[in-house]
Amino acid sequence: MRRLFLRFFGVLLFGTLALSSPLVYGPWTGAPERTSITLSWVSSPPAAATIRYGPLSLYRMTGELPFSISYAPQSSDEREIVHVKLENLEPSTWYVYKLIFPTGEETPIGTFRTAPGPGEPVTFAVISDTQWQWTGTNRVQKVAEAMACDGVAFHFVLHCGDLVETPIHEHWRFFFTSMEPILRWAPLIPVLGNHERDSLSYYQHFALPPGGGRLGKRWWALHWGDVVVVGLDSNAKTPQDYREQLDWARQNLSGPEPYKIVIFHHPVFSSDATYGPGSEGLQKLWHPVFVELGVDLVLSGHAHNYERIVRNGVTYLVVGGGGANLYPLSPTRLEGSVFGDNEHYFYVVVRADETGLKVRVTKVARLRAGEIVPELGILEEFTLPKK
Repeated sequence: MRRLFLRFFGVLLFGTLALSSPLVYGPWTGAPERTSITLSWVSSPPAAATIRYGPLSLYRMTGELPFSISYAPQSSDEREIVHVKLENLEPSTWYVYKLIFPTGEETPIGTFRTAPGPGEPVTFAVISDTQWQWTGTNRVQKVAEAMACDGVAFHFVLHCGDLVETPIHEHWRFFFTSMEPILRWAPLIPVLGNHERDSLSYYQHFALPPGGGRLGKRWWALHWGDVVVVGLDSNAKTPQDYREQLDWARQNLSGPEPYKIVIFHHPVFSSDATYGPGSEGLQKLWHPVFVELGVDLVLSGHAHNYERIVRNGVTYLVVGGGGANLYPLSPTRLEGSVFGDNEHYFYVVVRADETGLKVRVTKVARLRAGEIVPELGILEEFTLPKK
């Protein structure tokens, strides 16, 4: 109820930016930590802006945003991707923010949460394979709108890659404007897909948790209360890249967090009619390490369908239903395949608490005779008990 009230109030009070606004797309948040977060947006031409923000609890009582940061353009290019770090925040706290431009135009309010301490419940969403559409109903936007109206306050949103079809400005603009309904309310934390092509534009757009590889962003680890999420790059080409990532995974998955989650683009196992049975290389190289380290959940995309596969105590989810064209599953399912669906667009919600990981897969729409038919409901629910 708190989140639904905030969304309605924000839209009612602030509306939308005028067409003359320098804001091209955004804002969105990333790199959430215990006492900081990064706010990002794209402007053309580069423009000054003021960030106003404050605790949600205060805002609900008074309507005030007591803290302010002024931003001056740092680029003379046609467009500027802006990242501003908000620091000295209170841990385990919901905040409200908005952008104000010198003309007086301002964005609708958004929210973010700082990292909780051990023992607090954690809830996040997962999406993958949004890519691009040339015609028809904007499927990415439909999924994002359903996520925004879920009624659950997500601490962050994970993306398993293939955010865009091609890493060019037009496609990034499609992604961010389509995802705006949910990006206003929770930080976005993606990994590289093959469609990002290891492009500099990917690294330029995202503030990510501490990591390694190119620009310190090719792989990363988010330590969030009782949950650790390790993001890897399954597009890597050299043995050295994979060795470095395995070292990174071992280091970050060996900490005190009781729930261990890994995310990357290509599925280790899949019954997809084209991409099945998954990646033989990842099955040999990464799967044994996940088993050894007691990983609870592995998230991937690439195959544009949903499937849950359990192997050696590790649960693998293929979650490629974020908006790209759907792919069929093979009639013959892989060993360990528990459930699959290739007819719906969907997103995933994960809640970690003292009892375990509760996973809900929410369908948004069905593809029928080439048309998108709304069909909101539960595709699958299951629980992974705390080990």
